[in-house]
Amino acid sequence: MAFNPTYAAVGDNKLDIYGATPTALWTISFGGSDTYVAGGLPLVAATFGLARPIAGVLTVGYNTAAFVNGWVWNPQTQKLQGLTVGVSPAAFVDLVAATSLTGVVLTVLVIAQR
Repeated sequence: MAFNPTYAAVGDNKLDIYGATPTALWTISFGGSDTYVAGGLPLVAATFGLARPIAGVLTVGYNTAAFVNGWVWNPQTQKLQGLTVGVSPAAFVDLVAATSLTGVVLTVLVIAQR
């Protein structure tokens, strides 16, 4: 399969402002048939109600019982990328394609460009 997550805003007004920077706090939930696609999950600002392009995405939390790898924002590709540890002493590497994402729920803070 591939990515087919459900997006849900967190909080009562869905958007916030830190200083002069628009932000949005959301959850991204993956279902039973979702699997990782090499390179990561592409994200666009409009999905989160933001009018300006995404400057960054912080993974605020995720349910570690369902998934023990990390998630980072890749600004070059505009994707939320799942990472795992490579062969020591290698750096983190992209998850293997088709890794099951069943039950994975991420909480992300999406930061728009100013």
